[in-house]
Amino acid sequence: MLVNLMGLFQERECTCAVQELYKIHLESNGSLKQNTHIEPQQKLAGFSAMTAGAWLGWPSSTINGLKEDEVLVGGDISTMVALMDFGNMLSPIPAGYFMDIVGRKLTLLATAVVYLISSASVIGFHNKWMIFLARMMAGIGKGIAFSVVPIYLAEIANVQIRGALSTMFIGFLNLGMFYGYIVGPHVNYTIFNLAILLTPISFLATFCFFPESPYYLLMKSREGAAKKSLIKYRQVQKGESDRMAKLEHELTEMSRRVEQDMKNKGRFIDLVSTSGNRRALLIISMLAFFQRSSGISPTLAYSTKMMPKTGGGLTIETYMIIFSALLIIANYLALPLVDRIGRKPLLLISSITTGLCTLVTGIFYQLTNSGADLSAVQWIPYVTLVLFSITYSLGIGFLPSTLVGELFPTNVKSHAGAVSAIILAAVSFSVNKVFLEVSETFGNQMMYWYFTLACFLCAIFVQFFVFETRGKSFGEIQEILNSRNRTAKPGEVQVELNKKTEV
Repeated sequence: MLVNLMGLFQERECTCAVQELYKIHLESNGSLKQNTHIEPQQKLAGFSAMTAGAWLGWPSSTINGLKEDEVLVGGDISTMVALMDFGNMLSPIPAGYFMDIVGRKLTLLATAVVYLISSASVIGFHNKWMIFLARMMAGIGKGIAFSVVPIYLAEIANVQIRGALSTMFIGFLNLGMFYGYIVGPHVNYTIFNLAILLTPISFLATFCFFPESPYYLLMKSREGAAKKSLIKYRQVQKGESDRMAKLEHELTEMSRRVEQDMKNKGRFIDLVSTSGNRRALLIISMLAFFQRSSGISPTLAYSTKMMPKTGGGLTIETYMIIFSALLIIANYLALPLVDRIGRKPLLLISSITTGLCTLVTGIFYQLTNSGADLSAVQWIPYVTLVLFSITYSLGIGFLPSTLVGELFPTNVKSHAGAVSAIILAAVSFSVNKVFLEVSETFGNQMMYWYFTLACFLCAIFVQFFVFETRGKSFGEIQEILNSRNRTAKPGEVQVELNKKTEV
């Protein structure tokens, strides 16, 4: 039954999203026929994120039971929650090296092994130390996935659908949370963990049959293999001379960019060696900080502990199912928007509206702790929770990961992904660890004031420091990053650079 349930959610949600992605692809490339081969790659790469999503929501479904069994007492709860973020901090740097040494594909397959260890730890043993180990291992797997999957997806996508394809990564993360929230409250502890175990097993058994990223193959001077890989990703058939000519041109441009980037072997110091890399690093670092300061982490982990007892007749477990379902729906709605409206407008809208949600929630808790009688409006934090899931998913929840794959040259892209993942984990670790202590000492409103401030500061940062990457090639993005004019068009930037060269 659980297998069928998981398959149902995966197929319905993912198929709809991929169909929309294909629609964008066809509208942008009228002469190209539907690329049917990219769909299984899309789904399977997301399985590593789906498992991470299930583990993110794991505490919300298990905390009460573990407390009743006295497996976790006192500060063990916040430690258990935060250890996933601690594990997340450990893996991005090694993952960055491994993805450039053994490839994106093998590094992603390693996440399945890590997740298997996590599930085995909590299924075979029922004590806090094995739970701590499982959470840390799940964090290691999440760190690998967050470092590698956005880069892998950005490398296999063409320019027209690159944003939409990268968005699907976060869609699978949300799908994993939804899966956990809908299964966890209705089965026992062992069955719940067995259900989570199904995802990495499926990923391990299937992803090994799919091709490596053509970017990585070109990095290793394997031009023939890179061409075969790109043919599979673009689904070009023999006899399609026009499409093959376009593919050859794309491969030539890809090879030129890789060759240029690899002249100097990427090191972490290279992230700050040029003005373009420094600007890109500032953008992804600040967006990662703001994303995890928005309140998403404690919402996922502590939802069953921090919400009012009543919320319009529905249980908190039901609201969390609605919350995670809306994360998926909003992510699906963002698919056509990210490559039509653009990254920057979505980030601005998402940051401001998410900040308004946390502001209203903070006011509610401030009034409650001040003695005001709000029994008639206990539904307010539930409504803001639902709205938060939508506003967060429309921009700030996924675009930082998308930009990691877009802003950096090939030779330092893996290092940039590692830095972004570490910042995400460090901020999430800090927020999750202090949330209960601060809330119990000063009231829930204090943390929500912090979340609100972070969201509004994010909007200001996006307005003045983030430029639009929609429809631009990697080369055009690098031109803009290395110019002083953030808003210039690629052609204008090239003229500016040529003038400097002449001088």
